[in-house]
Amino acid sequence: MSKVQADAFLSDPPAAVLAAHAILVAGDETYLVDKALAALLERVLTAPGADQFDLEKRDAAELTAADLESVVSTMPFVNDRRVVVIKNVPELTAETRERVKELLESEPRGLCLIGTGGSSMRGNLYQIWEKHGARIVCELPKKSPKSKTADFDFARWLTGRANQDFGKTLDKDAAAALAELAGELQPLYAELEKVAMYVGDAERITLADVEEVCTGGAIGTVWEWCDAVGARNTDRALELLKQLLDAGESAYRLVPLLATHFCRLGIVVALPSKDPNAIMAALPGRTWYGMARSLAEQARNHTPESVARAMDLLAEADLMLKSTSHGEEFVLHRHLLEILEHAA
Repeated sequence: MSKVQADAFLSDPPAAVLAAHAILVAGDETYLVDKALAALLERVLTAPGADQFDLEKRDAAELTAADLESVVSTMPFVNDRRVVVIKNVPELTAETRERVKELLESEPRGLCLIGTGGSSMRGNLYQIWEKHGARIVCELPKKSPKSKTADFDFARWLTGRANQDFGKTLDKDAAAALAELAGELQPLYAELEKVAMYVGDAERITLADVEEVCTGGAIGTVWEWCDAVGARNTDRALELLKQLLDAGESAYRLVPLLATHFCRLGIVVALPSKDPNAIMAALPGRTWYGMARSLAEQARNHTPESVARAMDLLAEADLMLKSTSHGEEFVLHRHLLEILEHAA
């Protein structure tokens, strides 16, 4: 059995791991789980078009023993192996778990079975998985074996991600402020993405940008406001709008940002599955798991018609802002209330 830390795998994937017929991608850092899984799939799906023909992704909670038998018995079409991903392995039913154990012990050819899960994965199934396959450990280094505190420079990591993923220079004090917002990579990366989107074409991200956009500030953020409107939370939406306008935010920026939010909602409403991973795959541009999960919840309050009506109202608000003398707060209130009332 091969075992490798996620950061080492992402830098230089060991051949022994890639060749394993069963691979467990698990740990308490969901960011690393997602990154390692994506990198793994890129390397085990070697034939052109293999992701369309020889890749099957299933949620463990919905996978029956019969379903598993069907997907693993299908022969690969263009790839050298059939690749089956079981997400959140701890949610497998007892019957399906037993079938997975039998499958792992048989070490079938022509198959790469990939499972994902958290750091608390314990028990006979996981011992068998590790014994007959490989594991990518998606956890941050600890100060000691018994420590619960990560021995990790979050600010330095954020600086590197800002440069590599967004082409931005993250100021030292801005990196330090971001690092204080969470102790895990996934939420920290989400905050970095938000502030990177906020600064647009600017090459630097400053402390002022972080304080303006990211959670933990004295006032609510634009992103919280968009989520409140999407969730049809009238009181919170109006409260945040007042805070934003009082703080100097402009309706000329809020209207197009809310329109972008409803464009995303429209895509999510039309999707047959509201699974966050399916949403992330469907949305254009950069997305993150937290955003997708929030949009899935908000989509329950909307129909294609309500989203279309919201877009029409935002277009009317934009025209009124540019062509009349009405105040920004009046224009936003007038159209926002109708958007909230027309939700499903």
